[in-house]
Amino acid sequence: MSGSILLVGATGNVGMPLATMLAKEGYRVKATVRASTNVELLQELGIETIQADLHDFFGMMNAMDGVRKVFFTVPLVPNVVRLSKNIVQAASEAGVEHLVKVSGGGANLERTKLQRWHREIEREMEQAGPKYTFLRPNSFMQNFVNFNAGTIRDHASFYLPIGDGKISFIDARDIALTAYHILTEEGHEGMAYELSGPEALSGKDVASILTRTIRKEIKYIDVPEQEARRAMLEANMPDSIADAMMEMYHNNKLGYTAHVNNTVYNITGEQPHTFQSFVEDSKSSFLS
Repeated sequence: MSGSILLVGATGNVGMPLATMLAKEGYRVKATVRASTNVELLQELGIETIQADLHDFFGMMNAMDGVRKVFFTVPLVPNVVRLSKNIVQAASEAGVEHLVKVSGGGANLERTKLQRWHREIEREMEQAGPKYTFLRPNSFMQNFVNFNAGTIRDHASFYLPIGDGKISFIDARDIALTAYHILTEEGHEGMAYELSGPEALSGKDVASILTRTIRKEIKYIDVPEQEARRAMLEANMPDSIADAMMEMYHNNKLGYTAHVNNTVYNITGEQPHTFQSFVEDSKSSFLS
């Protein structure tokens, strides 16, 4: 492949395993980083790191010099749409051929604020010029490590306002593997891929798998929506993000995120991780 691949969000749940795969297979990879980013792991992989701020359009455009493909994922912040559009517009100006975005499950439905945000970014990509591919994953299994591990360790419980709703959680490593194939193969341009894990699980199902795998009884606590929102605001989450999260949780509660598909297998030839295999690999995060 002539030209390099730029990763925006290379140290995240999806970006890091993707960066590792690409580097180990000998692809020329660059990664944008912030001044506060720990770049040691990326540099050990031989990845060129470029300090660039998503707010800085010209800085992003300069980072794309000599880049053929861009993979990007942007943190959930109030200006996520604006930051993402900066990436898309910079890629267009820099002559990037192909953009791959981690979007959101059901973005085309625009049922929730998060879906509408993702779809607005997707529309920008459709109009910008470079070829594009959308990855629309369901909720990450890694969220249980990132957001629930503390209460699982300390209180043998996790708290979510999703009632009995089921979610086909996906391991971020499977999203990364899918992205790897899309970036290194032809034929994925112009496609939107919904990505799920292999099973739809309720909070009680998750608690049961955690209990069985880490050999410690774990309980799922269904939190009233109003209480969940208040806890987010008390943790200094911006109002707009709290509102978006609550819409997503309500979507979960109504069962709209329970669909299971075979997209990961169809693209990669590998079965996606089960939630139990994820817990086995992450067991230390859930134990005191």
